[in-house]
Amino acid sequence: MIDESGPWRAELWKSAIRLRRWNIQKRWTSRTYFLAERDIMMGAYSIRRLIDSGKSSSRLPGKRYQVRQYPITGRTPMVLDRFSPERFYDIGRPANGELSVSRLCNQIIHSFVFQIHADEDSTTGVIFVSDHDRHKHLYGMGFERLAHLFDYVAREDVVETHGTMEGGVQIFRHTSNHDLVEDGLARYIDDEGVYIERHQDADERFDMRVRDLIAKRGGPQRTGS
Repeated sequence: MIDESGPWRAELWKSAIRLRRWNIQKRWTSRTYFLAERDIMMGAYSIRRLIDSGKSSSRLPGKRYQVRQYPITGRTPMVLDRFSPERFYDIGRPANGELSVSRLCNQIIHSFVFQIHADEDSTTGVIFVSDHDRHKHLYGMGFERLAHLFDYVAREDVVETHGTMEGGVQIFRHTSNHDLVEDGLARYIDDEGVYIERHQDADERFDMRVRDLIAKRGGPQRTGS
């Protein structure tokens, strides 16, 4: 478990900056490839650790990011085939897809195929797939989109935590600064998009949402006199 999330978020922020720089870099060396791979791997691991430690919004694991999917064209690649994914996946026939943040991080951390490449528009991307999914398709994602994810999590701040009992188990729901802004209940007040200011009517609007939810469920069930 992570005790203090600040250092993890600071490293994610640095990784996002480097990914954006590498996104348009023309000259790559073996050292550059290593550093970029390290940042992506450690960034994905950091996000998963923040989620597992309850240091992120409860929404973050399900937040979805667009990826490219390349279908498999023949047999499932074996261990020594992972260095030539173009032999087993149709790189020329990608389709749009989505992965949740949780699944995206797991795909990267447990990647069977992981290769950095230059896109046609001279930007940089990465193709990857976990061992679990290698019989179906390969995934692709640009550095800019990965940088957006790392930056988003780096700027996240859990501002509310509520605990409930569900099936005899205590469940915690974490709300972040991003959640409140995306729900229209607050606005960012700094250039980095971390600190927020709640709208004056935020509490009233929240209460209205709760009342509407109860009404849709038929109101609270009461027993006894």
